[in-house]
Amino acid sequence: MSSRQLLASLATVALMALFGYGVWAVLGTLQSRANHVVDPVQSQALLALPGTIYLAQGGSLYSLQGLHFTRLSTPPGDWVQVAPATGGDLLAVDKGNGYSNLYLLSPGGQVIRTLLQESSPKYFDNHFVYYPRVSPNGQSLFYAWNWIDPYANYNVDFEILSAPLSNPGSGPTVWSLSNLYYQGGDVEPLPLANGSLIYVKYATDTSTGAVYSQLAYVTSPGAEPQFLTTPAQNCSEPALNPQGTEIAMICSNNQLQTSTLDVASWNGSTLGPLAELSTGPMAAMPTWSPNGQSLVFMNVPQRALPFQLYWVPKAGSAKPGAPQQVTQDLSLTATSAPVWYS
Repeated sequence: MSSRQLLASLATVALMALFGYGVWAVLGTLQSRANHVVDPVQSQALLALPGTIYLAQGGSLYSLQGLHFTRLSTPPGDWVQVAPATGGDLLAVDKGNGYSNLYLLSPGGQVIRTLLQESSPKYFDNHFVYYPRVSPNGQSLFYAWNWIDPYANYNVDFEILSAPLSNPGSGPTVWSLSNLYYQGGDVEPLPLANGSLIYVKYATDTSTGAVYSQLAYVTSPGAEPQFLTTPAQNCSEPALNPQGTEIAMICSNNQLQTSTLDVASWNGSTLGPLAELSTGPMAAMPTWSPNGQSLVFMNVPQRALPFQLYWVPKAGSAKPGAPQQVTQDLSLTATSAPVWYS
């Protein structure tokens, strides 16, 4: 194996370790055990939800309207994440070998423009960009990005950056630094209407060596974070409802292969007590409906089966409904949150 191949392999292993602790490697292992998986266009949903929901599976992006799926007309690539953009367009990540690029897509999947080109012929100029989000005013692009240490290239800790959506290649603003201690760093930015930010910080328990995640809140770039959840709760993947009053999240309570869907009230600076909406077994990536009345999320019907889409009616009410399975026989990408447009 050449030195370049070895460096690329080490970086890839480190990236998988980061996501694997939360969901990436564990969920990927579960997906690989599927006995019968079909292309979404050959399947029908079990129930019809209003609007359009965008999902990822097997490197492709799909839209779900009513009971039927349509594959988006994206260029060839490994499309792993999709997120809402302005005017009904989409943000999407195309994952390469040791890098990922970010694009603005039309609702049908056509490339409108390249937002961040992180691939390079020079190895140390390759970077990963993940978890893109547009600010509520539509002016800024937030994302998780890794800085590669040339003396420890396997370190792929992420930090949160932002840039103008109109010119994301301009000098970014650094919102968080991950301390570069090989613990995973900062991911999943959630920009808020008041100009502040919630994101997920990974850290290592120095006494046990275990990695955990917390929801962090900052009012300005580089500010000291206020932690909204505890290390013991081990929460990530925050999603704010359109009203700005409830945050859904995934928490594992330090269980390696169990995660739950939880919701808590949010007053703009403080998180209320967590209420469990789903006991798992492997809940992931919640998304609120356009009216903020319900949620969709990923889950597995049984531990040995791949990820399907589930729906929770009245998720923000005092008496939420029981989760209902929306898809079957699919193998959805559980590190890509659904996008739900009206």
